[in-house]
Amino acid sequence: MKKSRLLKFVSSALIATLVLGACASGSSSNSSGGSKPAVEFQSKVENSGTPVENARLKIGVVTADPLTGMWNPVFFLESTDYAVLRHMTGGSAIKADEYFRFVEDDETAPIKFHLDRDKKEVTLTVHPDLKWSNGQEVTSKDIVATYKLLGNPKYETNVRYSDAYELIEGMKEYHEGSASDISGISEKDNKTVVVKFKEITPSIMWGDGLLFNYLNAEQIEQVTDFNKFAEAELNTKPLSYGPYVIDKFVNGESVLLKQNEYFYKKDEVKIKEVEIKTVAPAQASNVLKNGDVDLVDELTAGIWESSKDHKNGKILGVDELYLSYVGFKLGKFDQEKGEVVVDPNAKAADVRVRQAFAYALNRDKMNEKIYNGIRHSATGSGLYPPAVKLIHNPDAVAYDYNPEKAKELLDEAGFKDVDGDGLRENAKGEKVQFNFAIRNTGQTIDQPLADTFIQSWKDVGLDVQLVDGKLMSPKDWSQRVQADDPSIDLFQGAWGLGSNPNPQELLGKQSQLNYQRFTSDKLNADIDKLLSEEMFDDKKLVEAYREFDNEFAAEVPWIPFSWTSKMVWVNNRIKNFDYQEYTYGDFLVYQLELTAENPAK
Repeated sequence: MKKSRLLKFVSSALIATLVLGACASGSSSNSSGGSKPAVEFQSKVENSGTPVENARLKIGVVTADPLTGMWNPVFFLESTDYAVLRHMTGGSAIKADEYFRFVEDDETAPIKFHLDRDKKEVTLTVHPDLKWSNGQEVTSKDIVATYKLLGNPKYETNVRYSDAYELIEGMKEYHEGSASDISGISEKDNKTVVVKFKEITPSIMWGDGLLFNYLNAEQIEQVTDFNKFAEAELNTKPLSYGPYVIDKFVNGESVLLKQNEYFYKKDEVKIKEVEIKTVAPAQASNVLKNGDVDLVDELTAGIWESSKDHKNGKILGVDELYLSYVGFKLGKFDQEKGEVVVDPNAKAADVRVRQAFAYALNRDKMNEKIYNGIRHSATGSGLYPPAVKLIHNPDAVAYDYNPEKAKELLDEAGFKDVDGDGLRENAKGEKVQFNFAIRNTGQTIDQPLADTFIQSWKDVGLDVQLVDGKLMSPKDWSQRVQADDPSIDLFQGAWGLGSNPNPQELLGKQSQLNYQRFTSDKLNADIDKLLSEEMFDDKKLVEAYREFDNEFAAEVPWIPFSWTSKMVWVNNRIKNFDYQEYTYGDFLVYQLELTAENPAK
């Protein structure tokens, strides 16, 4: 089962060890391509030793924040939640290929997927041996109930719902409260669900309009008060049909997973217990060296720099499905209309101003120096890093460092320094200050990174200040950015990208995850084109995605900042580990073997 199918929520500023002052050099033209990471990794390791029985695997999650305890594999909200859930569920219930597209009629998958393009139907069939961790069979009722929870009009804080699901017949009416059921979803029998679509698009092969995991119907029925949704047992003690179930949760610090005795591949489980605990970024290197953990995924550049020479383990790396960016607030999300509404008077409403912000940044130097060569500048829309093998465009549009071009664009937009203080007034001659939201992740890099952004923009005459004059806590950032706080004009964010290249979930008019609050007729037309049936032709599909990629880059609703290498620490007591397969393939932690009772020190 491919595991990178769900969109993950990632902290914005992230980690590094070196401090970078304002950048003063770089190329002076807009070219294609973008930089490459300076550091190359091996992706697998083989250790000697004889496997021992019943040793507990210890996994660390690098975070400055406590675990939230939101253990819902469909509606989780934080990347730290997913760091636990991916092991519990085993990833997506539907099997996918190397391009992350669904594999049809796979009899071994927990949920078998079949597409009938002529009938515009998808058939989902539950594996006959699939059971919940309480011994109950997983049935078609569970699938239907999960879809009804997704579209429930009372679940107003649901950020998972998007217009992509309205391709299902009757979903829109159900979500709006005018229908009591979803007419396009029906139970064919106890193990089979038929999903009827208004139209079939190539994105359905990446799961567009489909869920990748499902919840227990009886636990869903217990949810009656959506104002207290997080407190429901569905989230705090969810049943699991994956290899593990949550056994203990300790004060936001650790989770103990135990084997699901009813897992349909029980005989293949080699690791009976998995302990997952938070690791403070500042302590991570010592934690690895002291043998406190076996596995730490998604290492930062700073941790890599301070841990790469440890002898009791190895750091592996692969290209990551990840984007960090600087987004502009260009409107708001109208809850009554359920859609993005663009504000023509937003401070960065003029595309030339947004382009100037991009040209003012020496992204290559910032990524190289701040992130120790682990990160490199994103190109195009930023949504298709090298890990997206089918669509990644090595010749995508890039905004190279060009402060003179930035100044020219600002002049054209009427942003000029009228009073001679070095900072530009807007086209009306008014003072204009852009308020920048960036998170405090608890790292030494946070403030210098923010200062570098601000100084780079000041160098071309843009007055940018931190919101409230300081870095924001992750919780405050999330709440205020999602709520379209009018005191925020631009923000640094990051996405752990899903495997579906369709940008609708992040950029769609009806998506609450469209934090930029940008939409346009052209953007909507581009997305519609990506959904057209002719896109079942891979050549046309790649051409259309690359056209969208470049056109979005030209509009600059966000400045794509970084792509990165995904890194993992593997302790020497893990016998064999293939990081490429672990990240994008079928390799799961329950298949690991440990050669000692405790991690090597």
